[in-house]
Amino acid sequence: MVSIDNVYQKVLALSNKEQRGYMTPQEFNLLAHKAQFEIFDNYFHNTKTAYHKPESNMTFADDMDMLEEKKAVFKSETNGFTISAGSNVFSPYMQLPSDCYLLDSIRKYASGEVDYNPPTPQPFVQRMKRSDRSFVTGHPLLEATKYRETYEFNSPMVINGVLKDRLVKISPSTIKPRFYKIDYYREPVKPEWAYVVVKEKALYNSNLSTNFELHSSEEEALVSRILQLAGVIVMKPELIQIGVSEQASTKQEQND
Repeated sequence: MVSIDNVYQKVLALSNKEQRGYMTPQEFNLLAHKAQFEIFDNYFHNTKTAYHKPESNMTFADDMDMLEEKKAVFKSETNGFTISAGSNVFSPYMQLPSDCYLLDSIRKYASGEVDYNPPTPQPFVQRMKRSDRSFVTGHPLLEATKYRETYEFNSPMVINGVLKDRLVKISPSTIKPRFYKIDYYREPVKPEWAYVVVKEKALYNSNLSTNFELHSSEEEALVSRILQLAGVIVMKPELIQIGVSEQASTKQEQND
């Protein structure tokens, strides 16, 4: 976790140098949210690149291990029942959690009555692309069965009179009701530098503030990125250059 006040004070110190502009708390909060989300989103793109790099046996030096540690705080799980509301009719559609950013996996459980203590987990539900549906339908080795279930992302639709989006469809839809647990990466909580006004000055209020959820190693990356974004708002190319220089310096130190 990164202290939002530490980042704000660093940004103010760098942006105010040589009177290059002052950033209000409202402006900072908007840019802080954007900067955090950009860094968070890059974790998944960087994972793809790190996957193809040779592994390192040195402690804390493997790219994949470092990324997994940074992503760990956002890993969540939830129970999803495929039982239609108000009935015992099996519905093949499951709605993803509202804070779901990327779906990791769906685990299925044995059939039984709906309760909060499902039986021992069975194998994972396999993902199927909608474009492959025509190729697997009717194929004896590829078609979904109760022993080899699949899921695919579905377009928004009306279920029980309610429009629902972010749906996944479980196949086949003829099996008895089962329990499902969704593993996913949630979106980071929006950061906020909260304050109280004392003698016409904004003073930091830690009780109402929300820190960045990113790994502590991302503090300098946040400062650099917010400075770059602030330079665009106040139309100060010098401020953008400070952010770029800070970012390049940190990257160089990591690679040396």
